[in-house]
Amino acid sequence: MSQPEIELLLRSLRAHSVPDGAEVIKRNRVRFVVRAGDRLVKLFHERPKNAVREASALREAERRGVCVPPLLDSGPDWLATRWIEGRLAGRPDLGRILASVDAMHSGGMLHGDLSLSNLRIGEGKLWITDLQRSRFFPWLPRVLRNRELGRLAASLGEPLPPELERVRFWCALREHQHWRSRTRRCLIEGGSFTPLPALGLQGFRRREVDARELVRTLERDADASPIKRSRDVRVERRGRWIVKEHPTTRAARRAWVAGCGLETRGIVTGRAVAWVGRWLVMEDAGDLLGAFVERDFAKTSARDREELADALASLLARLHRRGIYHADLKAGNLCWTPGAPPRLIDYSRVHFRRRVGARRRIKNLAQLNASLPDVVPAELRERALQRYLQEVGEPRDPTRFRARVIRESLRRGHRWSGC
Repeated sequence: MSQPEIELLLRSLRAHSVPDGAEVIKRNRVRFVVRAGDRLVKLFHERPKNAVREASALREAERRGVCVPPLLDSGPDWLATRWIEGRLAGRPDLGRILASVDAMHSGGMLHGDLSLSNLRIGEGKLWITDLQRSRFFPWLPRVLRNRELGRLAASLGEPLPPELERVRFWCALREHQHWRSRTRRCLIEGGSFTPLPALGLQGFRRREVDARELVRTLERDADASPIKRSRDVRVERRGRWIVKEHPTTRAARRAWVAGCGLETRGIVTGRAVAWVGRWLVMEDAGDLLGAFVERDFAKTSARDREELADALASLLARLHRRGIYHADLKAGNLCWTPGAPPRLIDYSRVHFRRRVGARRRIKNLAQLNASLPDVVPAELRERALQRYLQEVGEPRDPTRFRARVIRESLRRGHRWSGC
């Protein structure tokens, strides 16, 4: 592209439009990234100094022998690099990634935001991109190297590769930070969420959900179908949504944040789509687990029964591996149908931590165990426990752990009599 063409492109991007022939790669409130011919152009709306920083980092990285896209031109709030034809790096490229990262660290460069989304395979090489947060040192201490590898491990997802087992702590820390920053967005006007004033109250909704439909759903309570009612909470099915009324606005807001946080951590839920006042609106996740067990368990096949045990164990293990503790985990707060994953529909007592201790893990297992009636046989309960321990990691004394789960289950005395 010639200089006049670059200036015309930048003028269009500053006006929040994309000219013909340009392909949008990323667009948010911070920056506009487009491909134009053989160039990748970044325009920074917020923090324009990031353009200057990244341009300087690209020059220094290239000088130190790091494989980065060649810088073609730059300005006070923009830069242009050569477009690298190829694909994003993935888990199968881990060997090549670790070798490149080790060479980068040995050269004294710290990327600052190392993840699969910033690594690209093309032209027979692995290219390291997005150097806005990069720093350069004469040498890198091990703690900084491991912290950066923890960020990379978090982007790979479960299970953690054996090569990165030593950075598990930093991986968990990064996942927690990522969850916190992403979850805050559900209370901020942005690309995914927007305010929802309804019934004279304030709230938020997902941008892709129609606001008028949500308002009609909240106003139409005459034809609601009750799912669960207690002294403080009412859960109803209204059309294609489930509406939960909490005792206070604060409780509903907390459930909205927790529901969005669970989704960010990769937990399948009855997806929260809006919050207004004391009401939380969720996608219909199907029948409650307790209702399914009472109505259909006796006539289900052995395969479906085993699927249920495995699915519940995997859900609980996934929660605990990701530092999530649900203080009210029982069959009445889960939905399940054969062939689908179990979905949480109650988030009001969800807590996010870096790890879940043994006492709380035992309590969750006991809550779920005690909330299922005696019609669920002992062999399926044992199967679920063994599946859970297999996925979350064996305790030092499995026999004692099992005994504590049984003792706590019987103490709770919900519906299981210890058959």
